[in-house]
Amino acid sequence: MQKKVIIILGSSRSHGDTRKLIDRVREEVDADFIDLNDLKISYYDYEHKNQDDDFLPTMKRVVEYDKIILASPVYWYSMSAVMKTFVDRFSDLIRIHKEVGRELRGKQLYTISSSSDSTVYDNFLKAFELTAEYLGMDYDGYLYGWMENEKIPNSLNPALKTFIDKLK
Repeated sequence: MQKKVIIILGSSRSHGDTRKLIDRVREEVDADFIDLNDLKISYYDYEHKNQDDDFLPTMKRVVEYDKIILASPVYWYSMSAVMKTFVDRFSDLIRIHKEVGRELRGKQLYTISSSSDSTVYDNFLKAFELTAEYLGMDYDGYLYGWMENEKIPNSLNPALKTFIDKLK
């Protein structure tokens, strides 16, 4: 039986603003959680000398889920370095671990992100959308937020509700 939701956080701060959004979602959605900072995942390597790191065991776990959420703050209009390293390793799934990569087909991909202001950058989201398309996944949306006085502002409640409803 497939598990439903997993959230993968890639951030320089494991307990930063993006994590606050994740924790809020997890109050209402039964979702497992992976913090990429707890893993050893090497950069993509054309010679595949990195096969003893945590990437493949992590992906074997991830493909057990129907809904996969990649969570990253917006850093310089892009995903965090740790998330980019993780996503770059998806190349392993289309080159040397194809059986695992094929298991991503038809699954739903989402994004949770945060930044210092309320501006959603389409170019940030495009990388996730195109990754989903390339892997045969369905990109089903995102939750974007920011903090006011270290808290999620009430103005985000409608977006939170919409996102949480998609996951249920």
